[in-house]
Amino acid sequence: MYAIDIKIKLTSLWKDEVLSNTVTHFFGQALTGQGIKNVYKDVMNEAKTVYLLKGAHGFQISALLQKLGDYYYDKGADIEYFYDPLFDNTIEATFVKAPYNTLFLQATNPSIEPIFIGKRDHVIALDDCVNKQQLSPNTELETQQTYYEKCFNALSNAIKIHDDWEIETQKHMNWQGLDNQYAELVTNLFGQNKLAKRSTLTHRLLGTLTPAGARDTLQSITQNLERRLFIKGYPGTGKSSMMKKLAQEAANRGFDVQLVWCGLDANSIDMVILPELKFCIFDSTEPHVYFPDDNRPGDEIFDIAKHCHPTEIEEENIKKIVAKYKAAIAEATHFVKLYAQEERKIREMIDNALNVEAFEKRTAGLFELGEI
Repeated sequence: MYAIDIKIKLTSLWKDEVLSNTVTHFFGQALTGQGIKNVYKDVMNEAKTVYLLKGAHGFQISALLQKLGDYYYDKGADIEYFYDPLFDNTIEATFVKAPYNTLFLQATNPSIEPIFIGKRDHVIALDDCVNKQQLSPNTELETQQTYYEKCFNALSNAIKIHDDWEIETQKHMNWQGLDNQYAELVTNLFGQNKLAKRSTLTHRLLGTLTPAGARDTLQSITQNLERRLFIKGYPGTGKSSMMKKLAQEAANRGFDVQLVWCGLDANSIDMVILPELKFCIFDSTEPHVYFPDDNRPGDEIFDIAKHCHPTEIEEENIKKIVAKYKAAIAEATHFVKLYAQEERKIREMIDNALNVEAFEKRTAGLFELGEI
């Protein structure tokens, strides 16, 4: 099991009352076989107001985003934090939910530009809070770029190896059996129910590769759900396709849908959440292996492996493919660790050159939001 080590603040005392608001943790970016994927433009579309923090891209931005989350949490808002895949507990964005519906986003790397400037989107320029004379040229830029390229070459190779794995399992998949199992799930979930409204679609990431290996925030994402289905099955046996199909079925019936994307394959779904049903279904195979929790009665296995029976020959081929796949992931992890080490030097240099007084003055107004 892989899970990010983040302390989750679930309740707090404010004015002698216990707050029932929650904090949820996500990764904002994923290092995938197709390059870096982020969901920030999708999250921006959920917000009524967006503040893009441009410049001063050191760790002080993360500290500010944490303070903003703490401040509005204590005012009763649900909070979503989005984390940098390169560094533990480094926040890239804080989404303050109702009644504020405001997203604070580090928008330097990745570079996120305003779409509705002056209306929904507001830019907080922080470049001039950094003393440029204290910044030294990055003499290791070429080395850092080499690490970056080698990391993504290895991830791209891992995707190709994974495709070979899928070919082996698909040879012996009983697709009719899966179709029947899916039809039973749809009937069980929805019956004849349709909601008299238009479905809302949102997007998140389940996890990503980090310098410490594969990490996810599944337990935080699913903390408020009552029913969780854990898919068990081989690669290539239709997990992602089935979840996309279920998401479309739910949307057609007027239910809101959250698609939670894979941290390795940018085109693959790892989880579907139906908030109104307090339900999710997710791929609980490598690298995010989970099993039902005895303390959560709504947890159950959704076994599609029973529809696939590779021969001994395919099983031997799969063992060889798995070994190659794990070697490619290990290579990618090695290079992302080296890349992060170089990136840390740059961010610490920026922090050391930061005029803290100017920075705090420039961002003070972010703590004075009105309710929307």
